[in-house]
Amino acid sequence: MRITKYSALAIATGLLLFSSLLLTEVKEYQSSRSANQPDLQRLVMVHPDGWTAISSPFVDPRWNESMKGDYDLVAAQAFQRGDGKKVVVVMTWSRDGVRRAGHSQQMCYQAGGFTVTPPEYAAIATKAGKQDMIAFTANHGNLIEDVMYWRLTGGKTDISTGQSRLVALRFDRLNRLVQHLLGDMPDNLMVRVSSQRAVPDQPATAQIDYIKGFLERLSPSERKLVMGTL
Repeated sequence: MRITKYSALAIATGLLLFSSLLLTEVKEYQSSRSANQPDLQRLVMVHPDGWTAISSPFVDPRWNESMKGDYDLVAAQAFQRGDGKKVVVVMTWSRDGVRRAGHSQQMCYQAGGFTVTPPEYAAIATKAGKQDMIAFTANHGNLIEDVMYWRLTGGKTDISTGQSRLVALRFDRLNRLVQHLLGDMPDNLMVRVSSQRAVPDQPATAQIDYIKGFLERLSPSERKLVMGTL
């Protein structure tokens, strides 16, 4: 059979794609053997003074196991302050920040039947520095929850939202793929803190207080892991 220049080009392209996929798998395997996992279970228990760990459905090990299909590590803990206000802290981590970068937390709430407000940019100033994040409100019947979260991929904060997020993701994923092929695998960390409203028309503030105290309580090495830059 005669091979035309178009057939040769198609074969060459296929071999190139196959080589790229093979290289990706090799790099992932190498990374999985060398990357250090953060101790999320210990990190999620770091809390500001005046807060006490309490039981919650999110702390149930069965819930953690159900989330490990999307992440390598999952940790969650609920806390209550002396004035009765509560927060739930959820952290996730994936070694492969390219293909297991997680998803927007508002999508998690929507999948659970919540009505979610459009996400907005937010920032909390602390003695440890400013932390940029995404904030939204989730409503399910009489339950109204104010949520704040941020994600870091390769040590950089990703807080893009809406259409800008779709555009940014296309370029960002291409950049991460190049990094992956070169052997520089970016990991992914997500921190989410939420609090239920006591009064429907009054936004909760416990999550803001908690995040500020939490970040200021971390050691320098923990801050390097948890806090990112744009």
